[in-house]
This record gives sequence, structure tokens and C-alpha cells, in this order.
Amino acid sequence: MLKMFIKSIVLLYLGSILLYSQNNTDIDAALKTINDLRENSGLYLLETNDELNNIANIRSKELAINFSHTRPNNTRYDELLYLNRIRVFSSDENIAYRFKNAETVISYWLNSDQYRINILSEKFTHVGISHYSINGEDFWVAIFVQLRR
Repeated sequence: MLKMFIKSIVLLYLGSILLYSQNNTDIDAALKTINDLRENSGLYLLETNDELNNIANIRSKELAINFSHTRPNNTRYDELLYLNRIRVFSSDENIAYRFKNAETVISYWLNSDQYRINILSEKFTHVGISHYSINGEDFWVAIFVQLRR
């Protein structure tokens, strides 16, 4: 009985690996599109780093559980910044669901007043971006921050 249970857990885990994907090309395309828009508006380019991208990866997976700016544990998205000791003056988050590529998600964000403000804000210096796809569903997040130095 225990062997069967363990085998079931292993099969579920392997199945979830096969059904999940994250395409770095999409992330690079989203960052390039955002920075092209910023450059065309006379703004400086946003930088990214592994820490912010890792936090965005966590958030994109959480969106598959609870599609909200509130995390599944009922805390705000920016709790992840504090837990990972990323010191910020300000932050905001863009989320999206069902968009298959960077071009369509950026277009959606630009058609939202608040999300467009985040993309074109002079206050933000960095961004973490993630695209999580599971069981044919796509979840996107961009976390914009003004880092403390």
C-alpha cells in the first residue's frame, strides 16, 4: 500500500513537471518590449536581476492558485520582497491570465490605466517578470520596484 502511494506521488510530480513550462524567450521579449516603450517615452530602461525574477516566478505560480494581488496566504504580493530582504522605496505588480505571449500581455497591460502607469512610471528602476504555464493556462506577472541602494 505504501509503495503504491509513493508511486502515485512520484507520477503526480513527474506529470506536473511535464505540464508546467516557463519560457525565458517570453520573459526576454516582455522586458525588451517594456524597455522599448520606456525608451520611446524618454524614460530610462528598467533593469532586472535574478532575485526579482525569482520572486516573480513565485508570484506567477501563486496566481494559478489565487488570481489576485493578494497571495494565497492572504498577504500582499510585496511580502515576498520583504521576506527576501529586497529593500524598496516603492513597488507595484502587473498580473495577467490567459495571454500566450509577451506581445499580447504587454498590449493588455497598456490598455489598463494602472498597469500602463506602472510600465511608464519614472519612479521604478527594476522589474522582475515571469510567465507560468500549467495545464494550458498562462499566468504573467511583472513586479516593478524602486530599489533602495
